[in-house]
Formats: sequence, C-alpha cells, structure tokens
Amino acid sequence: MVVTELLAKFADPEVIHTLSVADKLIAGLVATILGMGITFSALIILQFVIVLMDKLTRQPAQPATPSPQPTPSPDKELIAVISSVIAMQLKTPVSNIIIKNIEKIDPPSPPWSMAGIREQMNNRL
Repeated sequence: MVVTELLAKFADPEVIHTLSVADKLIAGLVATILGMGITFSALIILQFVIVLMDKLTRQPAQPATPSPQPTPSPDKELIAVISSVIAMQLKTPVSNIIIKNIEKIDPPSPPWSMAGIREQMNNRL
C-alpha cells in the first residue's frame, strides 16, 4: 500500500479499524515523522526570520565614550577607625597599615532575617 493511501485510510476513523497492526504502526510512524519534520522546518524558518530582523533593526555601533567614574571619597574618620582596628588586631603600628580602597558590602539578607537566623542557630546549641 502506498503511504499516501495509508495516511488517507488512517485519517478516516471508520476505516482505521479495518487496518492491520503493521499498517497502523507504519501510518503512526509516518504521521509522527511528518509532524516532527514540519515543526523542525518551522523552527528553522523562524530562526532565519529572527536573524534577519536582528540584522535589519540593529543600530550602527556608536563609538563608546568613557563616562567619568565618580571617585568615592571615604570619610577620613572611617579610614582612621578601620586602620586602628586592623593595627590592633595585627599588633602593629597604625603607620604600617595602608588602606587603598573601602567598599561597602550590603548584607545578603535584611537585618530581621539575619536576627532570625542567629536566634535559630543559638537555639540549636
């Protein structure tokens, strides 16, 4: 039986019961392959359309002008406190400590969350 005839019989719900198991299996496989092939082809066409649209709508590259970076000026008192604490911990004179950069690091969680975590950890001990 030709594949087109088989698919025509496979489409008719009344005739499908008269087909043999092998014919049903072959028709099912052909329908599956056709469906997957059509879907794959549509995805390839869609990819080409997206690439084409990207090329058509892309703005020409403009030369990047470096924007001046604001240099944070840390508080001198903060530097003095941090350097004195480090010197005390390392048991060295403050003149040996050189602080080059200070960056504020935000806590990963809000304070109430950190307090809850500390409370749970202290209750486990």
